[in-house]
Amino acid sequence: MMRKLGLLLMAVGGLLVGWSGYQWWTESHTAVYDPKTALAYTPRTHPNDPALSRGIPPYPAPRTGETLGQLIIPRIGAILPIVEGTDEDQLAKGVGHLRGSALPGVTGNAILSGHRDTVFRRMGEVKKGDLLVVRTEAGTFTYRVQKMWVTKPTDRSVLASKPTPILTLTTCYPFGYIGSAPDRYIVEAVLIRIDSKKN
Repeated sequence: MMRKLGLLLMAVGGLLVGWSGYQWWTESHTAVYDPKTALAYTPRTHPNDPALSRGIPPYPAPRTGETLGQLIIPRIGAILPIVEGTDEDQLAKGVGHLRGSALPGVTGNAILSGHRDTVFRRMGEVKKGDLLVVRTEAGTFTYRVQKMWVTKPTDRSVLASKPTPILTLTTCYPFGYIGSAPDRYIVEAVLIRIDSKKN
C-alpha cells in the first residue's frame, strides 16, 4: 500500500513539474529578442515638443486580456506584447498593463508588469538613459529611462499618479531567485517623443 502511494505521489509530482515547465516554456516564448528589428524603432531625433509634458488625449483601453500594443527595448533587443491586465492569465501572454493606470503616451503613470523569468528576464541589463518604445493603435511613444531601484511589494508609491507622462516597468527581484522573490525591481522612464497616429 505504501509503495503504491509513493508511486502515485511521484507520478503526481512529475506531472506538476512537467506542467510548470510547459507553462514556463510557453510564457518565455511570448518575448521576441531581435536586436536588429528593435534598434529600428530607436528614434534618431528627440523633438523638444511642449506636448511631451502633457502627452496625447486619453484613448480607450482594450478589454482585459486583449493586446494593447508592443514594448520595444532596444538595449536588449526585446519586442514584447503588451496585454491589458496583470492577472496570471494576462501575464502568461506578455507584459501586463495595470488596469486603471495611465495608458502609454497619456499624462500619468503607465504601469507595465512582467515576470522576471519570462518577458522581463533581461530587465537587469537596462541602463539609465536607455530608450523604451511603446507602440499602440494611438501612436508610438518613446521614453528615456531616468532611474531604476529595488523596493518592497508593499511600496504603493510605485503606483502613484504623475503630473507628466511616465512609464513604469515592474518585475520581481532578485532575478535569479528560486521561489517567490521578496522584492520588486522598478524602471521609470519619461516621455521624450510622440509619433501619434491622430496628429
